Amino acid sequence: MKQVGIILNPSAKINSRRTAAVVSKLNGIFGGKALLRTTKNKLEIAGVMDEFHDEGVRLLLISGGDGTICSVISSYLSLFGKEELPVILPLMGGTINMIGSDAGLRESQFAICRKLNDKLTRGAPVGIIERGLIRVEDSTLDEPHYGFSWIDGFLYRFLIDYYKQGAGIQVASMMTIKTILTLLSNGNKGPFEDIDSTVIADGEKLPHEGHVLMIASSLKKFVFGFDIFAEESVPGESFNMVYVRESYIKKQRHTLPLGLYRSLKSDKQGNFVNRAVRSLRVERNRGYIIDGEIFSGDEPRDVLIEAGPGVRIFSFRGEKQIEL
Repeated sequence: MKQVGIILNPSAKINSRRTAAVVSKLNGIFGGKALLRTTKNKLEIAGVMDEFHDEGVRLLLISGGDGTICSVISSYLSLFGKEELPVILPLMGGTINMIGSDAGLRESQFAICRKLNDKLTRGAPVGIIERGLIRVEDSTLDEPHYGFSWIDGFLYRFLIDYYKQGAGIQVASMMTIKTILTLLSNGNKGPFEDIDSTVIADGEKLPHEGHVLMIASSLKKFVFGFDIFAEESVPGESFNMVYVRESYIKKQRHTLPLGLYRSLKSDKQGNFVNRAVRSLRVERNRGYIIDGEIFSGDEPRDVLIEAGPGVRIFSFRGEKQIEL
């Protein structure tokens, strides 16, 4: 029986150029304490999840980006239903790393693993934070997907361009500055036009058709560490949504950049909604991202987002301590 399982995506940014060296170094850190497997696709992930489950793995380390984490969690829940997930430890292997950032995991994967191995060797308890997952049903897909954040509209297109331009801090900074300048100069044009949609939150249709941006997330911090959510969600019961229409951007474009660091409240007209919900339905969607995984297509689809099961994420600054 192994206490620790490591699943490594060789295509992830930090692994792609020297996969063999990364595998060797991680194995060297944990010695015989861990099972390490590389996976190239979802079918391989499912096989590894089966193996880890049989081995009784309690701590699941994921060396890959946020999209890899989405695939691993979705695979585990597809195989084992509502059975409690192992404690998740994101190893900051992607370009945005929202999940690891929310847990305060900002060091290299090797530094994190050395500190973890020291704790395990001493038999010390480990820190965790608790977050809920979101469960996403897509009318064009056979199975639901699970993750921590779902986005469409302007931010979906922004991240598509971000990946195309090579990603990284420099790309993100340049694109963010350009977006803010565009917003301040002509917030009712170009990327800030409404896309066709009908949105239903907790069974009630929002009063307007169309939106510029929609976010659903169970994290406390969003992309690049922005603090945008006005209410606190309950893991396993609710998640936060942010809904923005063109008319709100046109009216409030000079104050919107502040909302990246200080959450803005919903407006009375229903053009901006920022609150915790239990379910969200988006009709006629044409593409979205769950964490770092892109779901695109030419045909419109209906998407249902609900609060999923809770999950424990390893954190050195943990909100609570547990014994493995």
